[in-house]
Amino acid sequence: MEEQQKTSVGKVNSAAMEGLKLALIGIVFTLLATILNESSISVLIVLLKLGATITFLWWAMKKFSTRNAALKGYTTYGQVFSYGWLTSLFSGIVLACFFFIQYTWIMPETMEEIRQVYISQLSAMRVEGHTIELLENNLMVIMASSALISALIYGLIWSAILASFTKVNPNPMNTNTPETI
Repeated sequence: MEEQQKTSVGKVNSAAMEGLKLALIGIVFTLLATILNESSISVLIVLLKLGATITFLWWAMKKFSTRNAALKGYTTYGQVFSYGWLTSLFSGIVLACFFFIQYTWIMPETMEEIRQVYISQLSAMRVEGHTIELLENNLMVIMASSALISALIYGLIWSAILASFTKVNPNPMNTNTPETI
């Protein structure tokens, strides 16, 4: 029981550190897109960000799986999937905090532009004034929450896919050297 608790704490700590690194990848690409601010380059930046994110998540899950397999002789799909999802959760929390800081203190003018577009679109949809005011007052929370939710959804999808490639099945001939599948 105590060994399992140590392993899960180690898993959470490791996922938190890898989540921080994953968030830094997202932050660097977001800042790059903000600085360049070119629509023709933005598609390339988004594709590079996606590729870097998936590659890093695969690497982190593979590292966890290999380390776990060295201790137990195998790593299950569920163990690797949950590690990838935890990594994405921590990354999403850091990204949500970053977006809050970015739009509140670093680039408040961008938030005002977003707010104006948001209000004009809601007005065009004939949304009532008090509803617009309520949503406008909570726009920052909505944006930070959407960053967290999107990180969780992407993490769920990619962790489910990548766990199939990063799990380590036990080698039936020798449990000391697991076979990677």
